[in-house]
Amino acid sequence: MVIMLGSILQDLEQNLFLPSDLISTYRSEVDGLLYCKVKYDIVPDACMLKCGCIVSEQLMRRVERELGGGVQQDISCPICQCRGVSLVGPILPLRSLYHQLQFYRTNQTRELQDTGDRESVISTEITAKTGKQQSLLSLFHKAATKISNVPAVINHNKDIETLPSTAALPVGCNGGTPSVPTGALILDSASNAKTLSLQDHELNSVRSGVHPTISLSLQLPKSLLDEEREFYFAKCFPMYRKRMQFNTHPKFLKTKSKLFINTYISNDCARFALISETKWEVYNIRNTEEPELLCCGNVSGDYGPDFNNLKKPVDQKQVLYPKTNESSDSSTNLNQAALRNWEHLYCRLAKDVFVISGTKGYFRVFDLSQGGKPVFTYCSSFPIRCIDLDPSGSIISCGITGKDKTSDTEQALILFQHIERKSSVLQFSSQLTIALPYRDPINTLQFSSDGKYLSCSTALESRFLVISLRKSNEPRLVMKSLRSIDTSLESEGITATKMFPDNPNLMCVTSVAFNSPPIVINTKIETINGVQTVAQPTMLMRIDEVDSKIHNCEISPRSDAIAFVDRSGTVYLLFAPTMTENETRRIVTVDVVANAYRAREAACMRFSLDGHKLYLVDRKGILYVEDFAFALPQNHEVTKCKQIN
Repeated sequence: MVIMLGSILQDLEQNLFLPSDLISTYRSEVDGLLYCKVKYDIVPDACMLKCGCIVSEQLMRRVERELGGGVQQDISCPICQCRGVSLVGPILPLRSLYHQLQFYRTNQTRELQDTGDRESVISTEITAKTGKQQSLLSLFHKAATKISNVPAVINHNKDIETLPSTAALPVGCNGGTPSVPTGALILDSASNAKTLSLQDHELNSVRSGVHPTISLSLQLPKSLLDEEREFYFAKCFPMYRKRMQFNTHPKFLKTKSKLFINTYISNDCARFALISETKWEVYNIRNTEEPELLCCGNVSGDYGPDFNNLKKPVDQKQVLYPKTNESSDSSTNLNQAALRNWEHLYCRLAKDVFVISGTKGYFRVFDLSQGGKPVFTYCSSFPIRCIDLDPSGSIISCGITGKDKTSDTEQALILFQHIERKSSVLQFSSQLTIALPYRDPINTLQFSSDGKYLSCSTALESRFLVISLRKSNEPRLVMKSLRSIDTSLESEGITATKMFPDNPNLMCVTSVAFNSPPIVINTKIETINGVQTVAQPTMLMRIDEVDSKIHNCEISPRSDAIAFVDRSGTVYLLFAPTMTENETRRIVTVDVVANAYRAREAACMRFSLDGHKLYLVDRKGILYVEDFAFALPQNHEVTKCKQIN
């Protein structure tokens, strides 16, 4: 608890990390301004300049002395380099915060020293009574433990004024029971520097001879924590982040890593799924902790909390055998042996619905609210090339390559399976199948963030289309692109078609093809008039800085950033607020995950709902968390990304 309190005090002191001392000065020969090189530290005398920046008052007094008899307009701000700055006045809340933090640290150190002295006296008395000598190793262990439990007290400025009396400071003491602060006040300045000063709701009297104790469970209101993280995000994104990594299958004493064929993260970043050819696993994502296994199972329909406690569903004949069968030979598909021989290919996850598609035209639906129990199995007479699940978990879309009964030619089909939850039970209505006006097989399917549109791409001719689902029973083609044929052996065609959140007019298209970097297009689907009109997209931005072998992309909820992962596993982050060709954009390398030979094996990416974090899960089952709002760039846990443009 003491360590946690020390960490909280250290975080609060970061708000006072400002320019404190003058290292050197030089006068520019171009504009004649006096420029300063300053040192940052925790300052007790924060003051505001005319330009809005916050520095130490002692620093500005020294700069004025360095100027001598010069004109005030010759001084430039040490932070923003603004010309003609001068002192406006002291910032009293920041100075008061500094004194309060110093008081907390002083009392914390006294209590730890008193506790250590009492323990030392008791230990000496016990040793004297028992007459036993302690070994050198035990004495060294006790001393090391005592030193490690005492946080370092940093005296940032020895020439500070006398601290206020204990009665005037918000310290709680009630017979040795710590009090909990219930309120917090936020102070903002024009330079975006933000501080948090603590206030106690109750002030108790302090007994004589006893040092006042402070709360060991300081907690700030959620709204203030959100504002603090937003401030950190504005300072860090996209260059600085805290990197965390969690391995779901540690490789201790193993010769080979466990590999999965497909991964997926839910839209709310609460869960992620891993599938191999015959097994599946779903994990809960926890903040700063290892992921927790929620449920798992295998291709035969067994499920449970872990692989040592699998069981069959009670109604296995109803949930494991296909409800709808288009095959001409029904006895083959209903055979239990055939159901065990199919293999997993793709998975999707939304809320409590988990879907896996595989070979032989199968896909199976699992209810995570029932511990991962399989509740529905579908079998098509044609192979399922791709699937997707809308964010609400109410529509499953499947890309199928069928055959026309009259001409016996291949036909691209999309099957929609609607799901409804009534009295905590998933119910499945009849399917709806639509035919695309192309024979080219469907390569990808992706719902928009609101589920109103479905973007898809074809395999051979590399077309991308948009289908409107505003009327779920009447899907309508609203956009189509021109074809682009690439016959190279390494070509995988279009790998992702992601629509921007809450803006269907923007879409990012990635591919693995010759000279085909990611592009951002204007779909123009909200400008079409009439039922028969189909929009033609136009390109807004071509991202040549990244490779032409992009397997996946993810768009930030703020619509100002896009994450990419290429075939080698390198994760890029593009920051472009307006997503136009002429604006200045920043592209950085965020991380490197496991490589992938095919697009479906590539790492899955997802931004958190506030856009502060980027989650990644690769085919080795490793969860990566890139937190862009953890702390200021000066924090030792925050690292810098590599800029490539």
